[in-house]
Amino acid sequence: MMIKDVIYMTFFKYVLSFTNFWKVSKAKGHKKWLLLLLSVNWITPVESFGQKNNPDTLANVVVSASRQQISNLKTPYSVSVLQQKDIENLALRATPDMLSNIPGVFIQKTNLGGGSAFVRGLTGNQTLLIIDGIRFNNSTFRYGPNQYLNTIDPSIISKVELLKGSGSVQYGSDALTGVVNFFTLQPEFTAQKTFGGQLSARVATEGMELSEQFKMTYSSENTGIVFVGANKQFGDVVRGGGLGLQRPTGYNEWDYFGKIRQQLSKTWVLEGLIQTTQQTQVPVFHKIQLENFKINEMDLQKYQRGYLKAIGQYENPIFKKIELSVSQQTSIEQRKLQKNASTTLRAERDEITTLGILADVQSQFSSTWSAHSGIDYFNDRINSAREDINLTNNSIKALRGLYPNNAGYQYQSAYSIHHLDLDAWQIETGLRFHQNVASLPDTTLGLTQVKSSALVYSLGVARAISQGISVYANTSSGFRAPNMDDLGSLGIVDFRYELPAFDLKPEYSQNYEVGIKISKAKFFQELTIFQTELENLITRIKTSNVIQTYPVYEKRNVDKAFLRGGEWSGRYELSNSVSAKANISYVYGQSVTLNEPMRRIPPLHGGFSLSYARKNLFINSELLFAAAQDRLSAGDKADNRMNPLGTPGWAIINVQANYLFNSHLSISLQAQNIGDVDYRMHGSGINGLGRSLWGQIHLKF
Repeated sequence: MMIKDVIYMTFFKYVLSFTNFWKVSKAKGHKKWLLLLLSVNWITPVESFGQKNNPDTLANVVVSASRQQISNLKTPYSVSVLQQKDIENLALRATPDMLSNIPGVFIQKTNLGGGSAFVRGLTGNQTLLIIDGIRFNNSTFRYGPNQYLNTIDPSIISKVELLKGSGSVQYGSDALTGVVNFFTLQPEFTAQKTFGGQLSARVATEGMELSEQFKMTYSSENTGIVFVGANKQFGDVVRGGGLGLQRPTGYNEWDYFGKIRQQLSKTWVLEGLIQTTQQTQVPVFHKIQLENFKINEMDLQKYQRGYLKAIGQYENPIFKKIELSVSQQTSIEQRKLQKNASTTLRAERDEITTLGILADVQSQFSSTWSAHSGIDYFNDRINSAREDINLTNNSIKALRGLYPNNAGYQYQSAYSIHHLDLDAWQIETGLRFHQNVASLPDTTLGLTQVKSSALVYSLGVARAISQGISVYANTSSGFRAPNMDDLGSLGIVDFRYELPAFDLKPEYSQNYEVGIKISKAKFFQELTIFQTELENLITRIKTSNVIQTYPVYEKRNVDKAFLRGGEWSGRYELSNSVSAKANISYVYGQSVTLNEPMRRIPPLHGGFSLSYARKNLFINSELLFAAAQDRLSAGDKADNRMNPLGTPGWAIINVQANYLFNSHLSISLQAQNIGDVDYRMHGSGINGLGRSLWGQIHLKF
């Protein structure tokens, strides 16, 4: 079968399936939004082919789709990017809030200390997080909304790339519908020795935040260093509509980050990193409000990461670039739970230490053919414990933790990704083979080992149809190996009581996508239509049993489902100082097995912003919105965080102004939710911010 035949089959299969998506969406009352989504790309004036095209500056280069630098216009995948300037201008409290500005991302929050990114309908352990090319997901990442993104300090991030609809070939397990790739601050090399620093403070009304931060940089011809330290105090969140504080929601946090780069020779650079985030007394708001808890909090939430990375570049076509890294990550969660009128305090602790080894080789076989090949290995060691403390006599009863103590989870894989640059045609294809072994010790059953493997592929083609305009199509398979949270968890999780399941198999996705990108001197647009077919989904099945007043759920590979949708985003320079951005996204998720909607599917959502930037002043106003979501699964209706009738739609307006007084002093002021709307992101356990003011000051030296 020829490559063009595969492309045509993929395209027409998707067009047929999208017809059903249109019919359903029309019936649900979203026709006008879909017409806008499908037509807005074509009503914008397009420059003639002879006009100057926007150059491939660094801002237009992406890495995630191919594991190498390539123009976004040439990438046969949908990739959204937040640049460092965007991150600095946004100046938001936490990383989940920052990601909500990426087209196609929908954030759900269980509490203020959480925040989970939904990418095309999936989140949690079904979406892969990467930091500096190294997996952030470990084997205890939970299904559904969680807190992991909130342990990444936004001030250390220099760039975010969201690869949508693909990622398992490039990065491995968990990338069923996409990858969120974070790049941390990169020290520079300079001809002269240079020292620099910055002191920052941030404050919010109603005591919602009081933070201080210190940043230091050093650079020379062969050495670059950056260090960031922060102390943050977050107060209870003010709810919209004049409904007061949501208490308890506040917590404390401190962070430090350090990275060093050393030029060892003309061909080799050594890079080292250390990072720690520690959060204390993080309340789970809805548990206290709805489930009769006196205490339900993450007493300690700590994440530590370190790596050494060696990068070499040669003239050899087979070993043009070599990247070797060894990493260690440690995640610590300590939870405290006590019911009202109970004399028992439960203390749980999970500590996961992950060793990682990666080797990646970039080859340039010819002027048109390049490749990335490599291997990776990760090994999790899990310590889990629980103590029930009788507060009347201080006696302690030791019990099994959420996971089997001294459990292990090991996974390794090999991959090869190839890129063909054939003038107007760009072709990407790749394979990855993955194996994993979970070791679960049990006092009764002894040691149980669960093994699984997967082989996945990707194929994408982009075609330049004129200067600055390309169309693309791709298909790829993805997988998620059952992790320790699936296999070994025992205890209360959200609103249910879970039991271990040793016979689970990997989840699989099959992704199809077609799209068009337009990149001109004054604007960029992208329209994408996608379909994802899901099989072997691990589903929580409710049983008739009840433990500690919670219904008991079993996990089984029984669900088959699909996701269909579309995304549009655009960026326009209206003048030298005024620019506009807009985006809109919709996904329709349906369980074929259960004949009902998939869980927690986000509603139609998007945003529009207008910015003014001139000399020392930056002003931005934005409108964010989400339509109502009344397509609920049985699990949604049983979730006490959700209204069983659905989540109302909402729209909020935020305004921000940044002013640079001189090269040393700058300030930022933000007015959030000016209309004081009382709203909740669908699936969240806490309402959004009410009307509030946030201020930030930076002093550079």
